[in-house]
Amino acid sequence: MNYSLPQAYELPGITGRMISGLLSEEDASKAVQALAYVLKDSIPNSAGAGASIINSRGPSESTGATDKVVLTADKLQYELGQGPCLSAWAEQRPIIIQDTQEETRWPAWAAAVADLPIRSVLSAPLTTKGRQIGALKVYSPRPLAFDDNSVFLIERLTVPAAVLLGRIRDREAAQRMSAELAEALSSRDMISKAQGILIERMNLNSEEALEVLLARSRGESTPLHDVAREILQQAAFE
Repeated sequence: MNYSLPQAYELPGITGRMISGLLSEEDASKAVQALAYVLKDSIPNSAGAGASIINSRGPSESTGATDKVVLTADKLQYELGQGPCLSAWAEQRPIIIQDTQEETRWPAWAAAVADLPIRSVLSAPLTTKGRQIGALKVYSPRPLAFDDNSVFLIERLTVPAAVLLGRIRDREAAQRMSAELAEALSSRDMISKAQGILIERMNLNSEEALEVLLARSRGESTPLHDVAREILQQAAFE
């Protein structure tokens, strides 16, 4: 397989710019957006590009794109449950569409994008340590825009991109878990204090006080911690 020497020679610089851009981003949504622009500039004949973090059920968690055409084409894939990006992610291999007007593998998606300026598509999976992070994709308004050299280039970019996006994703998950734990502890504390107020006011035991809170929560269709917070607020003004 013959690759263009100038493009292969430029890979370290392209990869370096991509890594630098991703390291400077604080969250996954900004990281995939930055990655989309690097991808468009790196793959010859690309008119638009995108990067997506995809969860195990298939829909996108975070999507970055260089333009609305890419976003629309991606959204149609998730809505229809088919398309080159989803297949690249699920099958863990690069996917090329040489001409969307002749494509038969994803008929519903190909028909849906018929009015968009998309004729060629290249998509590749983002994988690190066996984890399927997401996928990259580039589009072109003309057929036969991508070839084996395009595959070579995009595969070289997916390796560091997957590692960095995986780390950003893990960091965000840890932050969410920490926030949820803090909220749960705060809610538990409020409920305990609200129980104490009801025990004192209504001469109840702990279980009876909790039953009163639960009954009010059900009756008002309000979360238990909100009921507890309201009781604490009322007590503060008495």
